[in-house]
Amino acid sequence: MPPIKNCTICCRLRDRETSFSKYLDPDLDRPFPEAADRLVIVAALGMKDAGKRHVRRCPECGTLYDYLSWHEYFINGSEENEELSRMNTAQAAVFIRAQARLLEALRREVDFLESSAGRLGDFIDRGRPGDAEAGEALAAMQEQRRQAAELRCRLQEHVAVLRRSCPEIIAAWAEAHVRVCRSFQASPGTGSENDGTARFVADETLSRWQRLAEGGESFIAIAEPWLDGYLERLDRELAETEKGT
Repeated sequence: MPPIKNCTICCRLRDRETSFSKYLDPDLDRPFPEAADRLVIVAALGMKDAGKRHVRRCPECGTLYDYLSWHEYFINGSEENEELSRMNTAQAAVFIRAQARLLEALRREVDFLESSAGRLGDFIDRGRPGDAEAGEALAAMQEQRRQAAELRCRLQEHVAVLRRSCPEIIAAWAEAHVRVCRSFQASPGTGSENDGTARFVADETLSRWQRLAEGGESFIAIAEPWLDGYLERLDRELAETEKGT
């Protein structure tokens, strides 16, 4: 991406731009520069009132901007104020990592529900439950699968939108997983007969996360029984990376 001074959009924007308009008094209007209209709204997760506050991204150089708007009501006409502030490198990194963590939290919800449904299925098949107990387990399993499918769709939608509006978030999420997978690949193992399987699982998981960054499937399960401590390593990785910005 070109630096701001070489970006045809950002070079026309100051670090902080403001806009003002007053109802029925257009002579007082002071709109954003035209270049601001070329910024793309990031479909960020966790935004409670995106109409009033959200993040915008330059489609040319990737620079992020914090957008804020507010109304003030007066007898002689209400006023609309807007503010657009360019994020510095550290601020952008904090935002991107926070969004990556929200994606990861959603992925973990799906993983938990699918794993729980799988355990209930095993109980029904092999646990020899009574009719009543089997019925309750079946109902719970079906509900968990329904919830998991719903969250999978939501995750897929978020990933698809973010690939267009802010691919850096998807890259940060995938790269954190890639680094954790490589740490398992580099570990000497325990010396048990399961080391080969654990290495194979790490290799497969790494490959899937690498593909995600390039457009692969949006949900990737983590086989924690074979990758002991994976999620703890991932949490540390994200936290340490953010602290290092």
